[in-house]
Amino acid sequence: MYRDHLKVETISTDNFDAHIIQDEDAENPRKMYDNFGTLIAFHSRYNLSDNSDWTQDELIEYIKRDDVLALPVYIYDHGNIALRTSEFTCEWDSGQVGYIFAWYEDFEKHGWDIEQAKECLKSEIQEFSKYLNGETYGYEIYRKDDCVHCGEFVDSCYGYIGLEVAQDEVKSTLEFWEDDLKEVSNG
Repeated sequence: MYRDHLKVETISTDNFDAHIIQDEDAENPRKMYDNFGTLIAFHSRYNLSDNSDWTQDELIEYIKRDDVLALPVYIYDHGNIALRTSEFTCEWDSGQVGYIFAWYEDFEKHGWDIEQAKECLKSEIQEFSKYLNGETYGYEIYRKDDCVHCGEFVDSCYGYIGLEVAQDEVKSTLEFWEDDLKEVSNG
């Protein structure tokens, strides 16, 4: 494997090895996906916003509207960056940087109540925080061979944010490949 230095872990089955690898080229989830919420944040060193056309005063006025659900966004910046919608306890390296918000009509279209909409907004901030810290992964699957280093390449996929997400996908994909191999063998 040409990326051994990026390998995080290996998950094996009877016939396959799947290597979970650090994805150094992952796409920013705030730019790549259609997000439910809009993140507007102000920081002197980081561009965290979905849209930089806002002023702080415009944002404060906007989130006061009756048709907008807004959660504050806080940053903890000490080596790595952590974002969340509740305050951090460290008064020196943390503080509020902005808001993530959505319109009531949008979450009502999904059939969500306010709590479900809040959970969605929180999960978007958690995912973005993981992305900012390089918690991005992919996998490569090889069929086992008598030669430890000669396994046949079978499959790969990248762009997973969060190790648990990558692990779950690898397990599901390995199950698929094992079932496929059994079908071919029983042919």
